[in-house]
Amino acid sequence: MQQGTIQIVFVKWGSRKYSSTYVNGLVDAILARTKSPCRFVCLTEDGAGLDDRIETIPFPDLGLPLETLTSRGGSLPKMGIFKEGILHDGYETLYIDLDSAILGDVQDMADCLKRRRGLYLLQRHVIPYWRFQGLVDKILPERFYLGNTALMAFYPEDWRFMAEKVREEYPAIHMAKAEKGTPMPKLYAGGNEYLISAWAGRSLRVFPKGVAVKFTQEYMAPFIWAARLKDHMPWIKARRARQAAVTFHGEPLKPKYLVNMKEGDYIGFKHHHTRWHYPEITDYWREVLADEPAQGDG
Repeated sequence: MQQGTIQIVFVKWGSRKYSSTYVNGLVDAILARTKSPCRFVCLTEDGAGLDDRIETIPFPDLGLPLETLTSRGGSLPKMGIFKEGILHDGYETLYIDLDSAILGDVQDMADCLKRRRGLYLLQRHVIPYWRFQGLVDKILPERFYLGNTALMAFYPEDWRFMAEKVREEYPAIHMAKAEKGTPMPKLYAGGNEYLISAWAGRSLRVFPKGVAVKFTQEYMAPFIWAARLKDHMPWIKARRARQAAVTFHGEPLKPKYLVNMKEGDYIGFKHHHTRWHYPEITDYWREVLADEPAQGDG
C-alpha cells in the first residue's frame, strides 16, 4: 500500500440485518469525503454483492461457530480483525459498524492516532473519567472504562493479541456455562464488556466529540426540551458540522426507519429522546439505501 493509506475494515455476517448495500454505501460515502487513499477490507462469510473495491476475507477461527459468536451481539466477531494476516501493520486503521453514517473526512479519525497512539473508541459515559484512569485504577482497581466499539481507530500490530485472547478464553467460558445450563455472567453476556475489560490498563482513548459520536449522546437527551436546546447551541452545531462519523444504536434508530423520518417526528430509545430536525441524516440514509429492497424487522 502507498504511504498515507488508511485501512478501513468492516464486519458483515448474513444479510438479514445489514446487506452488502450498507458496506458499499460506506465505501461510497468515505471516498466522496476523504482525499487520502484507502484500503477497504470486509470480514464476511458471504461476499455476494460487495463492490470490487472491497477485499473480502473469511472470518478467522475464534474457537466457536460464527452463529454462537453473533448470538452474543456484534462485538465478538469483530475481534477477527486483529487476527494476524488480515490487516497490514504500520497503517492507521479504522473499524466502522455498518449502521454508521460518514458525514465528513475519516482522516480526522485516523489523525487521532498520530497525536497519541492507542485504541480509540466511542465515548459511552457522560463523565470522562478515562482522563483520570490512573487515579481510578488506584481507588477502584477492578473498574475499567467501558467504551463503545462501533467505531475504532488503531494500529493493528498493537492489538494483535486480542484475536488469540478471545479464541483461548471465550470458548471455555461459553462451554462451561452451556454445560451447567446457567446464563453467561454480565461481563461476558454481550461481548463488548468482555473486550473492554481485556483492554483495561492499556492505551484506551475516546474520539473527541468533534470527530465521531453516538447519535443518542450527541442528538438526544433525557428530555425533549434538552435535546432541542442542544440543537440550538452554536458550539454544538459547529461541532456537528465537523464530525466525520455518527453511529446509531438501538432498534428505533436503525437506518431503515430513519429514511422515513419527517421534521418534528418523535424518536426515542431507552432514556434518550428527541424530535427529528436532521434532514441531512435522512438524506444520507436515503441515498445509501436507495436500491435496498424492502426488509422485515429482523
